[in-house]
Amino acid sequence: MDQGTPGQPEQPEHGGSDRHVVFLMRHARAEEIRPGEPDQNRELTDTGRAQSATVADWLRARGDTVDLALCSPAVRAVETLHTVAPQVPARTVEELYNCGSDTILDHLHLLDEPTRTALVVAHAPGIPALTWDLVERNGSDQTAKAQIAHRFPPGTIVRLEFTGPWAGLDRARLTHAHVE
Repeated sequence: MDQGTPGQPEQPEHGGSDRHVVFLMRHARAEEIRPGEPDQNRELTDTGRAQSATVADWLRARGDTVDLALCSPAVRAVETLHTVAPQVPARTVEELYNCGSDTILDHLHLLDEPTRTALVVAHAPGIPALTWDLVERNGSDQTAKAQIAHRFPPGTIVRLEFTGPWAGLDRARLTHAHVE
């Protein structure tokens, strides 16, 4: 499912150059856990690779330019990122592996101000939890909220917009959601 008008970047609600956008994505579908194998080594399935390609198309159609990606070191997250945004400068952040929402938010708070749009590719429960921690009740797109209200499966991505510095990010307007 998709929400939003392809090819039309969301116009900032408040205008100005202090607008930031953050995309939060749960990695795409991965292999099942195998006894004796480290969880971090799980690769994407064929379904996961197809999900990642669909999200890449969705991002291109949206028209947003991602300046920087933060990614969990897990193979499934790195593979997702390499398909979704292969040309985007990326940082692999060890702490993003199976972390909580506070850890992800801490890393977003540290972004440099020239970064206007960031993408985070990580895991549940951190990505879905941070989404709901940030979403403004009023001003967020109700259709996008409904799409993720009761599920945030692998391959889901949301677009959040806020005004102010990265260090001050504590609320954002959910503008779009793409759920596979």
